[in-house]
Amino acid sequence: MSTGGNRATDPRAAGSKKRASSGSAVRTHQEVFRLTAVRVGLVGGALAALGLAAGHLAGGRAWVGAAWGAGAGALLTAITAAVLAAPWDRVPRLGSSGAMLSFIGKIIVMIGVVVLARPYKSAMSPVWFLGTLAAVLLGVAAIEIVSLANRRSLTVDSRSDDG
Repeated sequence: MSTGGNRATDPRAAGSKKRASSGSAVRTHQEVFRLTAVRVGLVGGALAALGLAAGHLAGGRAWVGAAWGAGAGALLTAITAAVLAAPWDRVPRLGSSGAMLSFIGKIIVMIGVVVLARPYKSAMSPVWFLGTLAAVLLGVAAIEIVSLANRRSLTVDSRSDDG
């Protein structure tokens, strides 16, 4: 009875380049999550930049609010992308803690934003802060959900043979 796949017959042994060039829909879980991490980073960064640009064009309190909202959104996006890209398959016992680490990191960022933004509260527009932050977070959540659901192709993980 084998506890893992044989290297000669294991589809993962061929490498991701061979799978990508063959046009096969077979991907490992890690490849799907890394692709999602890249997409999350790109969308979150683009939305934060758009929020900054819109706030800059509006000027005044809107600029300050958008800057804080975009900054918080960018940090939260970075946490999401890092957790998605982490090689949890190398330490399977810690794999399930990725979501908790992400959640804790996001709580720490938001507490930090509230504490650090307090002196600038009168100088910023709360509508621009929350609007920019919400746009980034909703965009990141949407691309994460769509990427993980649509890219839900056949994934390859080792399994034991019942011989």
